[in-house]
Amino acid sequence: MIARQKVVPPVTPKIVQTTGRQRVIQYALILFAFLLTGWFSYDAGQSQAPAVSEIPTTQSQASNQRITELEQERNSLKQQVAELESGMQQVSQALATERSRNRVPKQATTTRRKIPAQKPVAVPMETADFTLGLENIRIKQTASENVFQIAFSVMNEANNTDRVLGTIWIAVNGFSGKEPRRLSFKRLSSDKRSYVKMGFNQKQNVREDIRLPGNFRPKNILIEVRPYGEKYTGTSKKINWPGN
Repeated sequence: MIARQKVVPPVTPKIVQTTGRQRVIQYALILFAFLLTGWFSYDAGQSQAPAVSEIPTTQSQASNQRITELEQERNSLKQQVAELESGMQQVSQALATERSRNRVPKQATTTRRKIPAQKPVAVPMETADFTLGLENIRIKQTASENVFQIAFSVMNEANNTDRVLGTIWIAVNGFSGKEPRRLSFKRLSSDKRSYVKMGFNQKQNVREDIRLPGNFRPKNILIEVRPYGEKYTGTSKKINWPGN
């Protein structure tokens, strides 16, 4: 038996008739949806713009810092290269100097004969023309304790009228306890003079008071006459102290 197929009648679309008011409302809804979509898109772009713009700025700062570091490294390398070149030049100069020294032939050493030293020739010393004399040396004790008067005369034995200038030095030798001592005129004179001034034409009489220390035992006295210049020769005498 043959089954019968059910025949479905075709569906005819039903055309809904819309009024003009409904169409205006539909258009208004579509326009509102379009405006709302555009507003959301603009707002999202504004919120993401600062983050996007900050990235190039940060990248630019990092790039500038890296460039500065690279420039510093380059300058440091240049300085090191310059120092190396300077060191190489110094080494080259030292090597060149050493090579030039090695090329110079050594000069033959000449033997020098020892010249015997010449013996000094004895030149006779010019003696003074005139000699001074020292006479009449006297030692007298005064009324004061340990004070003595020394008197003597200095004469020009040339018997001329020259003016003789110089100094006269006096010293007393003796013992202080058991120790030998020499007392100078500066130590013995009351005004602490080192010497007696000398100045005369033919003769100078000298009288000086000296004070001996209490524990000093005199043995002798020494008188020296020292004229200035080379024309006159000085003289000296030593006499024993009275009682020795």
